[in-house]
Parts: sequence; structure tokens; C-alpha cells
Amino acid sequence: MREILPESPDPADDPAPQDDRGRPPMRASVAVLANTDWCERIRAATPDQISVESATDPAAFEDTLSGEVAVALVARDYSPERLEAVVASTISASPHARVALLGEPRPADDAVPRDAEFVPPLDREAFGARVEGLYLRAHYAATLERYYGVSVKIRNAELWGDEAVDDDHLDRLKTVQNRSRRYLRQFRAALDEDSLSALKSRSDRLEALVAESKPTPDPDARGLPDSCPACDIDWTTWHGRSLRNGYQKLGANTWQCTNCGETLADPSPSSYQVR
Repeated sequence: MREILPESPDPADDPAPQDDRGRPPMRASVAVLANTDWCERIRAATPDQISVESATDPAAFEDTLSGEVAVALVARDYSPERLEAVVASTISASPHARVALLGEPRPADDAVPRDAEFVPPLDREAFGARVEGLYLRAHYAATLERYYGVSVKIRNAELWGDEAVDDDHLDRLKTVQNRSRRYLRQFRAALDEDSLSALKSRSDRLEALVAESKPTPDPDARGLPDSCPACDIDWTTWHGRSLRNGYQKLGANTWQCTNCGETLADPSPSSYQVR
């Protein structure tokens, strides 16, 4: 099988230290729930660099799930309700995992959330390439989230100050940011246009499952109101990738509405005021 990723970018293009180079670590696996024949064919068609874990019944499949799963391939051998439960379990264990259904389409499965589907007959090489694409999309999404999370911490530390982030910690965050940026460039070079487009338009059903897999912060526990005082957006629920929970932390005791941009700040967290 061909290499999954291209060579590392030119060192001149990246400010990261020379000893922090290399390809993204991709140790995640492909999880398969299907009959023995499917499992054997999938294992043979999947690129050698990707490990495959297989199970022939839902209970065994769910027992093997972990945050290290990048792709789940699930046969349409079960009721739509059971398939939905399997998908939900997969996303709960590994929020960035990509899910594909295997087999002939059934109208009853239309509501089952998935990123892709494989309908026989399948060309082995094309099948392997599509699995590889899903695998890279999962790693790209996970790396992108980490990059944004670290970038927000750096921005807040530099603009607002944060006692928990000293200079050494800030340097480590910037190293992670540079490394993540480099990994993202490599992933983009390896992904085709369809995969990049799919990353931007994942179904609302799957995004909702991702949101449900993460603990929802309670604004009351942070001394915040249940909604924005300026625009009234609910701060107790998930609003999707753009608005997220409706608010974000800017610095010590300082929060901002992700919908209208209003900032709440107060030395005493129990009595925030709009700025």
C-alpha cells in the first residue's frame, strides 16, 4: 500500500524547532462490526499502516470502542434502532471517528447518522482509498480542534493574562500550536477536495452526537446567567460548531457571548456585569 501522508513540509516553512518535525502520529484504528467475510475483506483492503479491530456482534463491538477509533465500519445487519445505538456509542467513545455503513441501502436506515456508506460490489483498491480518506478526516478533525483550543489559550494568555499560564507553559503551548499547524498542512495535502468539503459539512445528526459526547458546562457553576443578557441566547445548551455553548472564556472571570460578542466581567464571579 502507498504511504498515507506526503513527506514533511520544507523546514523553512515552519517555525517549529528542528527536533520537533516528522509526520503526524496516527495510531488510531478502524473498528469493524460485520460478519466474518466482511471483516476479512476489510482487513485485506485497508492500508497496512492502519490497524483493524473487528467484531461480529454489537455487544462485542461496543466493548472494544475507545478514543483511539478513527473509523467505524458497520454492516446493515441490524435494525435501524440498533444501528443508531452503535453509532451513538462510537461517537461517545471517539467524537472524531468517522462512521460508514456497509451493505445494500435500506429505506429504514435513512435516519441512521453516518459519514459514508459502502455498497457492494466494491473494488478493493477504491475501498481501501475511501477508508484511508475517512481515517485522515478523523485525524484532521481531531488535530484541528486541538489547534483551535491551544490557539485560544495562547490568545487569552497574551491579551488578558492568566495566572495559570506562566512563560514556560506559554512556550509549550506555542510548540503544540506550531506542531499542530504543520500536521494540518500535511493532512490537507493528502486529502482530496471531496474529503475537505465533507469536513465542513458534517451532518447535524452526527454533530449533535459529538456534542452529547462532551460534558455540557453549567453556567450557574461559573456564576454566569443561563442566557446572554444582551441577545438572550441560551447558555445551557449546545448550538453547533460555530456558537458551541453560547459563551467562551476570554480570561480570568471574563466571558464573551459567541453569538453577539457581549463581554461579561467582574472581579467577583457571582455578579458578572456586561461590558
